[in-house]
Amino acid sequence: MVAQYGRMVLLSVLAVCCALVAALLVGNGVRALRRGARSLTRLLALVVGVALLALDALVVVLAGLGTPVSSAALVLVVAVAGYVAAAFLVFLGAAVAYGHVRVTEQAEAVVVLGCGLVHGQVSPMLRSRLDRAIEVFRRSDAAGRTPVVVVSGGQGDDEDRTEADAMAEYLVDQGLPSGLVHREPRSRNTRENLRFSRRVLHDAGIGGRTLVVTNDYHVMRTAITARRAGLDARVLGAPTARQSVPSAFLREFAAVLVMHAWWHAGAVAAIVALWAAALVTGALPR
Repeated sequence: MVAQYGRMVLLSVLAVCCALVAALLVGNGVRALRRGARSLTRLLALVVGVALLALDALVVVLAGLGTPVSSAALVLVVAVAGYVAAAFLVFLGAAVAYGHVRVTEQAEAVVVLGCGLVHGQVSPMLRSRLDRAIEVFRRSDAAGRTPVVVVSGGQGDDEDRTEADAMAEYLVDQGLPSGLVHREPRSRNTRENLRFSRRVLHDAGIGGRTLVVTNDYHVMRTAITARRAGLDARVLGAPTARQSVPSAFLREFAAVLVMHAWWHAGAVAAIVALWAAALVTGALPR
Protein backbone atom coordinates (compact mmCIF):
# COMPACT_ATOMS: atom_id res chain seq x y z
CA MET A 1 0.00 0.00 0.00
CA VAL A 2 2.81 2.42 0.93
CA ALA A 3 4.68 1.59 -2.29
CA GLN A 4 1.55 2.11 -4.38
CA TYR A 5 0.83 5.43 -2.66
CA GLY A 6 4.40 6.58 -3.21
CA ARG A 7 4.16 5.62 -6.86
CA MET A 8 0.98 7.66 -7.31
CA VAL A 9 2.54 10.67 -5.60
CA LEU A 10 5.60 10.44 -7.86
CA LEU A 11 3.47 10.14 -10.99
CA SER A 12 1.32 13.07 -9.86
CA VAL A 13 4.39 15.26 -9.34
CA LEU A 14 5.78 14.28 -12.75
CA ALA A 15 2.43 14.95 -14.41
CA VAL A 16 2.15 18.40 -12.84
CA CYS A 17 5.74 19.30 -13.78
CA CYS A 18 5.16 18.09 -17.33
CA ALA A 19 1.95 20.12 -17.57
CA LEU A 20 3.69 23.27 -16.32
CA VAL A 21 6.54 22.92 -18.82
CA ALA A 22 4.02 22.23 -21.59
CA ALA A 23 2.02 25.32 -20.66
CA LEU A 24 5.15 27.50 -20.81
CA LEU A 25 6.10 26.09 -24.22
CA VAL A 26 2.60 26.50 -25.61
CA GLY A 27 2.52 30.08 -24.33
CA ASN A 28 5.84 30.80 -26.05
CA GLY A 29 4.55 29.21 -29.26
CA VAL A 30 1.35 31.25 -29.21
CA ARG A 31 3.38 34.45 -28.79
CA ALA A 32 5.52 33.39 -31.76
CA LEU A 33 2.34 32.88 -33.82
CA ARG A 34 1.13 36.35 -32.93
CA ARG A 35 4.48 37.78 -34.05
CA GLY A 36 3.94 36.17 -37.44
CA ALA A 37 6.05 32.99 -37.13
CA ARG A 38 4.87 30.25 -39.47
CA SER A 39 7.80 27.87 -39.96
CA LEU A 40 8.09 24.66 -37.97
CA THR A 41 11.47 25.66 -36.53
CA ARG A 42 10.03 28.88 -35.09
CA LEU A 43 6.96 27.09 -33.76
CA LEU A 44 8.84 24.12 -32.31
CA ALA A 45 8.06 25.22 -28.75
CA LEU A 46 4.34 25.06 -29.55
CA VAL A 47 4.66 21.63 -31.18
CA VAL A 48 6.66 20.20 -28.26
CA GLY A 49 4.28 21.80 -25.75
CA VAL A 50 1.27 20.12 -27.38
CA ALA A 51 3.17 16.81 -27.52
CA LEU A 52 3.96 17.09 -23.79
CA LEU A 53 0.29 17.72 -23.02
CA ALA A 54 -0.60 14.61 -25.01
CA LEU A 55 2.05 12.61 -23.16
CA ASP A 56 0.75 13.92 -19.86
CA ALA A 57 -2.79 12.85 -20.76
CA LEU A 58 -1.53 9.39 -21.78
CA VAL A 59 0.27 8.93 -18.46
CA VAL A 60 -2.82 10.00 -16.50
CA VAL A 61 -5.06 7.61 -18.47
CA LEU A 62 -2.68 4.64 -18.10
CA ALA A 63 -2.24 5.32 -14.39
CA GLY A 64 -5.99 5.64 -13.93
CA LEU A 65 -6.84 2.37 -15.65
CA GLY A 66 -4.79 0.38 -13.15
CA THR A 67 -4.82 -2.86 -15.18
CA PRO A 68 -1.73 -5.06 -15.59
CA VAL A 69 -1.44 -4.10 -19.26
CA SER A 70 -1.81 -0.37 -18.62
CA SER A 71 0.68 -0.53 -15.73
CA ALA A 72 3.26 -2.26 -17.92
CA ALA A 73 2.67 0.22 -20.73
CA LEU A 74 3.02 3.09 -18.25
CA VAL A 75 6.44 1.84 -17.18
CA LEU A 76 7.62 1.79 -20.81
CA VAL A 77 6.22 5.25 -21.59
CA VAL A 78 7.80 6.78 -18.48
CA ALA A 79 11.14 5.04 -19.12
CA VAL A 80 11.43 6.26 -22.73
CA ALA A 81 10.19 9.76 -21.85
CA GLY A 82 12.60 9.84 -18.92
CA TYR A 83 15.52 8.95 -21.18
CA VAL A 84 14.65 11.75 -23.63
CA ALA A 85 14.21 14.21 -20.75
CA ALA A 86 17.55 13.20 -19.22
CA ALA A 87 19.28 13.54 -22.60
CA PHE A 88 17.79 17.02 -23.02
CA LEU A 89 18.91 18.11 -19.56
CA VAL A 90 22.45 16.88 -20.27
CA PHE A 91 22.42 18.71 -23.60
CA LEU A 92 21.04 21.88 -22.03
CA GLY A 93 23.57 21.88 -19.19
CA ALA A 94 26.50 21.23 -21.51
CA ALA A 95 25.35 23.84 -24.05
CA VAL A 96 24.86 26.54 -21.42
CA ALA A 97 28.19 25.76 -19.74
CA TYR A 98 30.07 25.59 -23.07
CA GLY A 99 28.43 28.76 -24.33
CA HIS A 100 29.41 30.77 -21.26
CA VAL A 101 33.04 29.69 -20.92
CA ARG A 102 35.18 32.81 -21.00
CA VAL A 103 37.89 32.63 -23.62
CA THR A 104 40.62 35.15 -22.91
CA GLU A 105 43.27 34.11 -25.41
CA GLN A 106 43.75 36.01 -28.67
CA ALA A 107 43.14 34.61 -32.13
CA GLU A 108 44.50 34.91 -35.66
CA ALA A 109 41.01 34.50 -37.12
CA VAL A 110 37.43 34.94 -35.99
CA VAL A 111 34.66 33.20 -37.93
CA VAL A 112 31.09 34.47 -37.43
CA LEU A 113 28.28 32.15 -38.50
CA GLY A 114 25.24 33.69 -40.18
CA CYS A 115 21.65 33.05 -39.08
CA GLY A 116 19.29 34.94 -41.35
CA LEU A 117 18.46 38.57 -42.12
CA VAL A 118 15.41 40.72 -41.42
CA HIS A 119 14.49 42.92 -44.40
CA GLY A 120 18.07 42.70 -45.62
CA GLN A 121 19.58 43.80 -42.30
CA VAL A 122 21.18 41.81 -39.50
CA SER A 123 18.64 40.39 -37.06
CA PRO A 124 18.96 40.91 -33.29
CA MET A 125 20.26 37.34 -32.95
CA LEU A 126 22.85 37.85 -35.67
CA ARG A 127 23.81 41.21 -34.18
CA SER A 128 24.63 39.51 -30.88
CA ARG A 129 27.04 37.21 -32.72
CA LEU A 130 28.69 40.13 -34.49
CA ASP A 131 29.00 42.14 -31.29
CA ARG A 132 30.70 39.14 -29.66
CA ALA A 133 33.11 38.95 -32.60
CA ILE A 134 33.86 42.68 -32.26
CA GLU A 135 34.67 42.12 -28.59
CA VAL A 136 37.11 39.33 -29.48
CA PHE A 137 38.65 41.40 -32.31
CA ARG A 138 39.28 44.40 -30.09
CA ARG A 139 40.71 42.29 -27.28
CA SER A 140 43.11 40.56 -29.67
CA ASP A 141 44.02 43.82 -31.38
CA ALA A 142 44.78 45.48 -28.04
CA ALA A 143 47.12 42.59 -27.23
CA GLY A 144 49.02 43.14 -30.48
CA ARG A 145 47.54 40.25 -32.46
CA THR A 146 45.06 41.72 -34.94
CA PRO A 147 42.85 38.94 -36.36
CA VAL A 148 40.94 38.72 -39.59
CA VAL A 149 37.19 38.21 -39.37
CA VAL A 150 35.36 35.84 -41.70
CA VAL A 151 31.61 36.45 -41.98
CA SER A 152 29.92 33.30 -43.23
CA GLY A 153 26.45 33.08 -44.70
CA GLY A 154 24.79 32.71 -48.08
CA GLN A 155 21.58 34.16 -49.46
CA GLY A 156 18.31 32.65 -48.30
CA ASP A 157 15.30 32.21 -50.56
CA ASP A 158 13.56 35.15 -48.90
CA GLU A 159 16.63 37.41 -48.74
CA ASP A 160 17.72 40.05 -51.25
CA ARG A 161 21.43 39.78 -50.43
CA THR A 162 23.83 37.41 -48.74
CA GLU A 163 24.15 37.27 -44.98
CA ALA A 164 27.89 37.75 -45.44
CA ASP A 165 27.35 41.13 -47.13
CA ALA A 166 25.04 42.38 -44.39
CA MET A 167 27.38 41.12 -41.67
CA ALA A 168 30.44 42.71 -43.26
CA GLU A 169 28.59 46.01 -43.61
CA TYR A 170 27.67 45.94 -39.91
CA LEU A 171 31.23 45.20 -38.80
CA VAL A 172 32.72 47.98 -40.94
CA ASP A 173 30.10 50.42 -39.64
CA GLN A 174 31.23 49.46 -36.12
CA GLY A 175 34.79 50.44 -36.93
CA LEU A 176 36.49 47.23 -38.08
CA PRO A 177 38.89 47.75 -41.03
CA SER A 178 37.23 46.55 -44.23
CA GLY A 179 40.48 44.90 -45.34
CA LEU A 180 40.34 42.55 -42.37
CA VAL A 181 36.75 41.44 -43.00
CA HIS A 182 36.56 38.47 -45.35
CA ARG A 183 33.25 37.31 -46.81
CA GLU A 184 32.11 33.72 -47.29
CA PRO A 185 28.83 34.10 -49.22
CA ARG A 186 27.99 30.52 -50.28
CA SER A 187 27.16 28.50 -47.17
CA ARG A 188 23.63 27.33 -46.38
CA ASN A 189 24.18 25.43 -43.14
CA THR A 190 26.60 25.05 -40.23
CA ARG A 191 28.68 22.39 -41.95
CA GLU A 192 29.17 24.58 -45.03
CA ASN A 193 29.81 27.64 -42.82
CA LEU A 194 32.80 25.91 -41.31
CA ARG A 195 34.04 24.13 -44.42
CA PHE A 196 33.90 27.18 -46.71
CA SER A 197 35.30 29.52 -44.02
CA ARG A 198 38.23 27.17 -43.59
CA ARG A 199 38.87 27.44 -47.33
CA VAL A 200 38.71 31.26 -47.17
CA LEU A 201 41.32 31.27 -44.41
CA HIS A 202 43.49 28.79 -46.28
CA ASP A 203 43.35 30.82 -49.52
CA ALA A 204 44.29 33.96 -47.56
CA GLY A 205 47.26 32.15 -46.02
CA ILE A 206 45.94 32.59 -42.49
CA GLY A 207 46.65 29.92 -39.90
CA GLY A 208 46.86 29.72 -36.15
CA ARG A 209 44.11 29.89 -33.57
CA THR A 210 40.58 30.29 -34.88
CA LEU A 211 37.57 31.30 -32.80
CA VAL A 212 34.09 30.57 -34.14
CA VAL A 213 31.25 32.79 -32.92
CA THR A 214 27.61 31.71 -32.85
CA ASN A 215 24.75 31.91 -30.33
CA ASP A 216 24.94 30.01 -27.06
CA TYR A 217 22.20 27.53 -28.05
CA HIS A 218 24.20 26.63 -31.17
CA VAL A 219 27.61 26.19 -29.56
CA MET A 220 27.53 22.44 -28.96
CA ARG A 221 26.48 21.45 -32.49
CA THR A 222 28.99 23.88 -33.96
CA ALA A 223 31.78 22.39 -31.84
CA ILE A 224 30.81 18.84 -32.90
CA THR A 225 30.61 19.87 -36.56
CA ALA A 226 33.94 21.70 -36.39
CA ARG A 227 35.62 18.63 -34.90
CA ARG A 228 34.17 16.40 -37.62
CA ALA A 229 35.30 18.86 -40.28
CA GLY A 230 38.85 18.81 -38.93
CA LEU A 231 38.79 22.48 -37.99
CA ASP A 232 40.91 23.26 -34.94
CA ALA A 233 38.78 25.99 -33.40
CA ARG A 234 37.23 27.15 -30.16
CA VAL A 235 33.55 28.06 -30.26
CA LEU A 236 32.15 31.10 -28.44
CA GLY A 237 28.51 31.69 -27.59
CA ALA A 238 26.67 35.00 -27.87
CA PRO A 239 23.48 35.69 -25.88
CA THR A 240 20.14 34.57 -27.32
CA ALA A 241 17.01 36.71 -27.01
CA ARG A 242 14.78 35.35 -24.26
CA GLN A 243 11.74 34.85 -26.50
CA SER A 244 13.80 32.72 -28.90
CA VAL A 245 15.36 30.46 -26.27
CA PRO A 246 12.78 27.61 -26.10
CA SER A 247 12.50 26.96 -29.84
CA ALA A 248 16.21 27.55 -30.42
CA PHE A 249 17.38 25.07 -27.78
CA LEU A 250 14.73 22.50 -28.77
CA ARG A 251 15.75 22.76 -32.41
CA GLU A 252 19.40 22.28 -31.54
CA PHE A 253 18.57 19.33 -29.29
CA ALA A 254 16.72 17.68 -32.16
CA ALA A 255 19.68 18.34 -34.47
CA VAL A 256 22.15 16.83 -31.98
CA LEU A 257 19.86 13.80 -31.58
CA VAL A 258 19.92 13.31 -35.35
CA MET A 259 23.72 13.66 -35.40
CA HIS A 260 23.90 10.74 -32.92
CA ALA A 261 20.76 8.97 -34.15
CA TRP A 262 22.15 5.43 -34.04
CA TRP A 263 23.47 5.85 -30.51
CA HIS A 264 20.14 7.11 -29.18
CA ALA A 265 18.20 4.51 -31.15
CA GLY A 266 20.37 1.85 -29.51
CA ALA A 267 19.72 3.30 -26.06
CA VAL A 268 15.94 3.30 -26.62
CA ALA A 269 16.13 -0.24 -28.01
CA ALA A 270 17.98 -1.31 -24.86
CA ILE A 271 15.24 0.25 -22.70
CA VAL A 272 12.57 -1.61 -24.66
CA ALA A 273 14.54 -4.86 -24.43
CA LEU A 274 14.93 -4.52 -20.65
CA TRP A 275 11.21 -3.73 -20.34
CA ALA A 276 10.30 -6.78 -22.42
CA ALA A 277 12.60 -9.00 -20.37
CA ALA A 278 11.06 -7.73 -17.14
CA LEU A 279 7.61 -8.36 -18.57
CA VAL A 280 8.47 -11.93 -19.58
CA THR A 281 10.13 -12.79 -16.27
CA GLY A 282 7.24 -11.42 -14.24
CA ALA A 283 9.08 -8.44 -12.80
CA LEU A 284 6.32 -6.35 -14.44
CA PRO A 285 2.63 -7.24 -14.55
CA ARG A 286 1.59 -9.08 -17.69
